[in-house]
Amino acid sequence: MKMVILCLIMSVLAAYGGYLYGKSQVKTQIIEKQVEVIKYVAQKRAKIQARPNAHRDELLELLRNGQL
Repeated sequence: MKMVILCLIMSVLAAYGGYLYGKSQVKTQIIEKQVEVIKYVAQKRAKIQARPNAHRDELLELLRNGQL
């Protein structure tokens, strides 16, 4: 009887340890995806900021042509 209880406790502890290990791996993957998204956004922002600004006359012409 003691052996059965001991085996049951050991299997529960092993399952719980596996659960904790899997949970830590999922957190690592989520953080890696967030870092990739931040890098992508930074690249797009730099690309947009590198474009020259439109001047007033150019904006008025686009507005009159119905493109703005």
